[in-house]
Amino acid sequence: MGRRHTLRLAAAALGAALALAACSESGSGDGTGSGATAVAAGAAVKLMVIAPTGTAGSNYPDIVGATKAAVRGLNSRGGIKGHPVELVYCNEKNDAETAKSCANQAVSDHVLAVVNEVSASGGIMPILEAAHIPSIGSAGISIDGSELSSSVSFMLSPLTYYPAVCPALLKAAGATKLGAVGYSLPQVDRLMKMAELGAKQAGSPLVIEPRVPIDTSDFTPTATQVKRAGVDGTVLVVVDQGAYAEVKAGGSTGQKYCHAMGVLSRDWLTQEGTAANALVFASAFPELSQATQYPEIARAVKELDAEVKAGDPDAALRTSSTNTIGAWLSVQIVEKVADAIPGDALTSTALLDQLNKTSNLDLGGITPALNFTKPSPIPGAQRLFNTTMRGVRWDAATKTYVPLGTQSYDALKILEQAGA
Repeated sequence: MGRRHTLRLAAAALGAALALAACSESGSGDGTGSGATAVAAGAAVKLMVIAPTGTAGSNYPDIVGATKAAVRGLNSRGGIKGHPVELVYCNEKNDAETAKSCANQAVSDHVLAVVNEVSASGGIMPILEAAHIPSIGSAGISIDGSELSSSVSFMLSPLTYYPAVCPALLKAAGATKLGAVGYSLPQVDRLMKMAELGAKQAGSPLVIEPRVPIDTSDFTPTATQVKRAGVDGTVLVVVDQGAYAEVKAGGSTGQKYCHAMGVLSRDWLTQEGTAANALVFASAFPELSQATQYPEIARAVKELDAEVKAGDPDAALRTSSTNTIGAWLSVQIVEKVADAIPGDALTSTALLDQLNKTSNLDLGGITPALNFTKPSPIPGAQRLFNTTMRGVRWDAATKTYVPLGTQSYDALKILEQAGA
């Protein structure tokens, strides 16, 4: 699937911070009342998923497959308010103009909502905003930062805050002395500060925080510096290639490293063998292996299996819970909130209005009850409505992610309490 650099990083909120590029121009969606176009009785309503597949860069067929599985399950339950649901897939091809074309197609197709939008280029949210089309479960990686701030955006994955949670996860994995490695960029200061506050709240303040240039490929001096400080648990605030280099330079004997789920590829983890057991990750949702503990996870697995049986190999990929469960959840949110819309008018504007009135959305314990009436107090991340993460570790023997205990961690509370 290529290097997957952009979203792996972006899922951890480093995408926008480290892209070092100007914001994309926003598109010109005309917003000519698309959001008020009601669906005729019995007619299908449309959802759109926007994500790249089949390119030389980052590709997310797993997200597309999970979305299709969720829509198949939704239609098996009768659709939304008696309307069958049609899923429209728009491949944004890791291209800025194509991404904006996808957004404009969402407007012209009168979609009820965009679910699982994955695009680093930006420009999508302004078009949807003008047309009053909600976007549910975006990756939050656009260079313009609009997914984190647009009034039509409802983000579910909290990995933006992973550095705040990593210190507690490292301690849970057995580390006793903590440090963090990040780039020498002003954009990274906020993430390193999160690591500092997380370590303080975990009772193990960071003892060292070396910074490296963005173009560094040799992490040996940094790894040596960390080791000499006695650190055995490191928060990685670097891109995937930087993380690989730091782990290799530092070695795995007695060392633990933490990053956000999805930043390091499964292929690399598998190739590293037992050395990869040193890695722990902040994860957005419970793992698929926890289906016995979470009935909604079990239902997701059942719907994924049904989609595979129907001939869709993408639904079998399931590379991480962040991608698979996040994609599946987005469709559940549309179903639950749309069913609560008063009357029969089913429009994107009505859905957006109902989302903004939803304050206690129960998703079966996969996330805490969501309150869309209360934006996040973190500047620049107002549209992130779930701040709770879990820990997982890589298990080389089974080549899978294994839950790191049963505890969940509210990153926002960690930051608020440590900063008080």
